Amino acid sequence: MSDSNSIQVTQEITTRGLFRLSWPIFVDIGLHFATLMINMAMVGMISVEAVAELTVGNQVFDLGLILFNFINVGLCVVTAQCLGNGNKRKIRRVVHMGLGLNILWGSIVSLSTFFGSGLIVEIMQVPPEIKESSQAYLMILALGFLPEAVCLCCAQLLRAFECTRDSMYVAVLINLITIVGNSIFLFGLLGCPVMGVEGVAISTVLGRTVAIFVFIYLVRKRTRVRLVPRFFFVFKLKILKQILSIGLPGAGENLSWHSQYMVMTAVIASLGAIPLATHGIYFQMCMILMIFSIAIGMATEILIAHFAGAMKLKLAYRQLMKSVKIGMIFTICVAITIPLGLGRLIFLIFTDSEEVLSMAAPIFWLTLFMEPGRILNIIIINSLRAVGDTKFPVVMAILSMWGVSVTIGTFLSVFMGMGLLGVWIGFCLDEWTRGISMLIRWRSKAWVGACQRNYRMNFKGQH
Repeated sequence: MSDSNSIQVTQEITTRGLFRLSWPIFVDIGLHFATLMINMAMVGMISVEAVAELTVGNQVFDLGLILFNFINVGLCVVTAQCLGNGNKRKIRRVVHMGLGLNILWGSIVSLSTFFGSGLIVEIMQVPPEIKESSQAYLMILALGFLPEAVCLCCAQLLRAFECTRDSMYVAVLINLITIVGNSIFLFGLLGCPVMGVEGVAISTVLGRTVAIFVFIYLVRKRTRVRLVPRFFFVFKLKILKQILSIGLPGAGENLSWHSQYMVMTAVIASLGAIPLATHGIYFQMCMILMIFSIAIGMATEILIAHFAGAMKLKLAYRQLMKSVKIGMIFTICVAITIPLGLGRLIFLIFTDSEEVLSMAAPIFWLTLFMEPGRILNIIIINSLRAVGDTKFPVVMAILSMWGVSVTIGTFLSVFMGMGLLGVWIGFCLDEWTRGISMLIRWRSKAWVGACQRNYRMNFKGQH
């Protein structure tokens, strides 16, 4: 078989592999986001003020996911690279280290958030009328950080082994527990006292705690790695550096995004409870739009990490370009429906407040321009990370987010009187600034050198 025919056959397999990997990730991520959305929807049945009480806690919980991902993103990529390289001994070490690191880091983040909840609420300028309940929600939610860290670790390991359906099934279990728990604690079913948003937080923590035991069983079964607890905290410096060299810059980019988002959320919170509630609901809607793109990005990252471990760089390049085309087409088709009525229908799931719906209407049209720019970031940044080119995305994140998003968003919102719309215009301009720069970076193949260095340092001559 000629080289060209070999490449064509491999690409066809890769196309099927992309779909096979991405659709369970799509459902999994959708269900993961659905947990907080279910909370908001069920709380919205009580009042729009109750939705506002969840907003800050949910943002902090999202920040916790970013803090855990600086380990787990690197863990997934390194595991996939090891699989592509065929290094089974290293895989066993990576699995144990990943679990140990998440247990330690999850404990630190959980305790810090619990005892610092009062300070966080003050910093976020939560309106006085919902400050106490917002803090109570955050304190209980903080207890879920440790189980969440372990669950994310296990999910990433399973994805690296291409067992993407397993984490999807666990996500179904988590949401079922959340719905049942909310029904009991929020509405006082089965004789349970009505606990409000505190009950919602309990359901969220309970679902993730149960999921730990299911995930550990699946990791042992799918990876065929015998888990020995005493090896969880035996850290090999070279492997740790490899995980962090991928995870830290990636987390830095995500942390910069979330930090500037929280800064702008504080600006919106100063405008009152209605803009804050509108902002929180619209953000959840954006998460819905991003699910497919994130799934394609993660599936592409896994495939390209395998290619990087085997040094098949031409296939890596072609796979990324193919994934971008698929993601862009889908995102545009969905985004155009938001201002045409889908956005209002989604908002009605959370609230029927005409004041909120009126405030959200002009932002619906902005969605059509923002989401295509966002898709470039989601897919290409994942792929740059998979080949070891991690510095460029974080540098661009800092420059664009704080130089474009925060600066322009604050100016339009506060000084030009555009309110919530001005903030989201800043977000839109940031997405396009970074999206275009990422595309130029990939097409220039400036990442090839980083991929070659990673292979020489971590895989060449190792089996």
